[in-house]
Amino acid sequence: MPATDGDTIRETFLRFFERNGHRRIEGASLVPVGDPTLLFVNAGMAPLKKYFSGEKVPPAPDLCDVQGCVRTKDIDDVGDRHHITYFEMLGSWSIGHYFKERAVELAYALVTGDFGLDPRRLYVSVFGGDETLGLPADEESARAWERAGVPRDHIVALPAEDNFWGPAGQSGPCGPCTEVFLDTGEEFGPAYVPGGEFDTSRRYIEIWNAGVFMQFDKGLDGVLRPLPFTSVDTGSGLERLELALNGLDSVYDTSLFAPLVRTVQDVLGESGEVLHHHRVIADHLRAAVAIMSDGVRPGNEGRGYIPRRLIRKCVTLAMGRDRERFDVAPVVDAVVRSLGPVYPHLVAEQAAVTAAIIGERDEFGDTVRRGLDRLDRVVARHGRVSGADAFHLFATYGLPVEITRDLAAARGVSLDREEFDDALRRHRELSRGTRTDRRLRVDDVLPAAVASRPATEFLGHDTLSAEGTILTLFSGGTTVDAVAAGSDADLIVDRTPFYGEGGGQIGDRGTVRAVGRDEALGEISDTVVHAGGGYLHRVSVRTGVLRVGDTVSLTVDPCSRADTAANHTATHLLNAALRAVLGPHVRQAGSLVEPRRLRFDFTHPGPPAREELAAVERLVNDWILTDAPRRVEVMAPEEAKASGAVSLEGEDYGRAVRVLSFGDFSRELCGGTHVEHTSQLGSFRIVSEQSVASGVRRIVAVTRRCAVDHSLAQAAALSEVAGALRTSPKDVVPAVRRLVETARTPKAARDTATLANTVETVVNDVPVMLAQADGAVGGLRKEARRAAGERGRVVLLWTAAEEEKKTLVVGVPESLGDRLRADALVEGAIRRLGGGGGGNARIAQGGLTTAPTTDALIEIIAEAVAERSAG
Repeated sequence: MPATDGDTIRETFLRFFERNGHRRIEGASLVPVGDPTLLFVNAGMAPLKKYFSGEKVPPAPDLCDVQGCVRTKDIDDVGDRHHITYFEMLGSWSIGHYFKERAVELAYALVTGDFGLDPRRLYVSVFGGDETLGLPADEESARAWERAGVPRDHIVALPAEDNFWGPAGQSGPCGPCTEVFLDTGEEFGPAYVPGGEFDTSRRYIEIWNAGVFMQFDKGLDGVLRPLPFTSVDTGSGLERLELALNGLDSVYDTSLFAPLVRTVQDVLGESGEVLHHHRVIADHLRAAVAIMSDGVRPGNEGRGYIPRRLIRKCVTLAMGRDRERFDVAPVVDAVVRSLGPVYPHLVAEQAAVTAAIIGERDEFGDTVRRGLDRLDRVVARHGRVSGADAFHLFATYGLPVEITRDLAAARGVSLDREEFDDALRRHRELSRGTRTDRRLRVDDVLPAAVASRPATEFLGHDTLSAEGTILTLFSGGTTVDAVAAGSDADLIVDRTPFYGEGGGQIGDRGTVRAVGRDEALGEISDTVVHAGGGYLHRVSVRTGVLRVGDTVSLTVDPCSRADTAANHTATHLLNAALRAVLGPHVRQAGSLVEPRRLRFDFTHPGPPAREELAAVERLVNDWILTDAPRRVEVMAPEEAKASGAVSLEGEDYGRAVRVLSFGDFSRELCGGTHVEHTSQLGSFRIVSEQSVASGVRRIVAVTRRCAVDHSLAQAAALSEVAGALRTSPKDVVPAVRRLVETARTPKAARDTATLANTVETVVNDVPVMLAQADGAVGGLRKEARRAAGERGRVVLLWTAAEEEKKTLVVGVPESLGDRLRADALVEGAIRRLGGGGGGNARIAQGGLTTAPTTDALIEIIAEAVAERSAG
């Protein structure tokens, strides 16, 4: 096909597979849903893993889409010919339908037909087998390629590290794969000779993983087990494919990247040749925008660390080019113009993302210069950067270790990464404490007999007590048949009224008792939901023995549930009030709902004004007073969102969702527990509001009894302050203002200077004012600046008090900056009269050993003018 751009390639790919019986689906968020093994979606099939394992039924057996992906494994290679952080994956799948033969047939038809690539330039790789995995070479795929038209000497068998894919995380579907490579020409290296090395980094560029043949399910124990059915997963990086189809030297020359690179050059004022740092900044900001548009904000751990690392690398590179305040907005705009037509949520989030990146840039830029100075001192003193030094730079100045390593390398020294990792690990252990128990984690692989059981049935929306049957007991992380008094365990039952932690709401607590055996009693301190659907009740057995198979009575603590439900409803009302007061851009960025308080994180570019927070608080309380009833509807997610219900970005709500409404002011998708009427919240009070990340704010609030306690405590504090000020509570504010003004008065007095014996003259055509002064240094400096600016004269003020050293302050107006410098005049006075001091071109001061005179200062001015003229 003729030279083409990224938009055309996307459509060509999707229409080819639609023409061949595949259903086009929408790509998922970069933030994986219900998959704790992944930080970000890193492959097209990652959001579809449950289809391959048989846990979910796909909308059709054959699918295709375009999926945004983030990979950080090769982040240090970004800026070379083809490594990038965020990329678009063109993918097609056949789930339990066709397999290797048809996959190869379609791949060859697409690349040589619709994409029009010369078959003679194509090479393919297949799995060469692996003894440790106990798997033979994939001869079936090799023969399929031969039948399609690829000669045997263009088929390369590669080891598992190259041609065994997956899983996308620590566990999941995986299998051998076959990839298509394009020969980019002899200028990039020697030609492949069968049996020799196959260069996959320079001459032969992978353009498509034409078939990951899903045959196995890898468990967290590392064992490969056959999947219930075989499937095909293909993936082609859009950026690499455009490079190949257009014969470009680099992905940064494609239509997807070239405008971004040019914008970076423009912002840096560096036209001409594209340099490595232009590419890195373009890539990193592109990835940061994509990630943050899916709701992630910069932070020190987890997902948030990735955009923080990317942005800070850009800031450091820009500062290395003498750009202390690198203007990120034009680059963000270029990213949105490029990707926005395909991913419209980038357009909707542009303002918030830009503000968050600018905030991160400014926050980091304020400290990075000190960090760089510290690094220079370390290198000068030791000739290396130890791990302890690198950790200090990270902990104190926020310099990521990767940036410190790069900066150290630029200075010709090494960094001890192993020592840094040890220091970081010790820091995290101290911060988090040491776990002494072993609870079952929600992502632990369960025994087959346990994993095959149905999910726990949740009854807690309608009742606080119910009977169920103990299906499984875990103690010390392993299954047991019974747990006796004095032991802790994780308990799974077939049905429960206990809410399992989720949606920001903590899990219920209460009691469990064996029916018919009153001596068997346990306290449930928490409830969480395993990835397999079983509710894990964290139980401490107080008396008797709990056994697998027991019928048990489960009772939720009613007070704890009531307070938690009130706070969960309050988060919905708070969310609605924030959107009403601050604007529709507000989006939930996290929450915590527990009995004594609620915590709500939301996106907003800066701190809300005091009046805005008061309006939010008042609006929530107005809604509480309406006594609006709770309404619950169950519908499909698409129908719910179309009805205007607010949903949490990236959350997996399943096929049917609960839509929870209060009045006409709050409507959200939610599976949590809530009050029946808003009046059950009692009242709502905001306790604190603060920043938790760039562009993300946090409100902590209380309801019910805790709100009453908060109001009474504030009233008591106000009364105490009023008593100390000897005024009434309603007059506290003006009384405090008067007190503050009184406290400021002495400082204001110190900032003034009284002049005497003022002389105005002209020295060598320079207008000058000289005067003795009475006052502190601050007052003299303020008066010298003012007089120099207003009079257009060089001003010299000195103290007449009988002190060991006399203070001299010199001010030079901007209009005379080409004739004299303030610091030069002070240096001249010090040479003649002794002492010390300094300053800059506009204002300077010194402490003189000998008291100056008007005549002596005029001579010093004349000498300085003469020296300046001669220079």
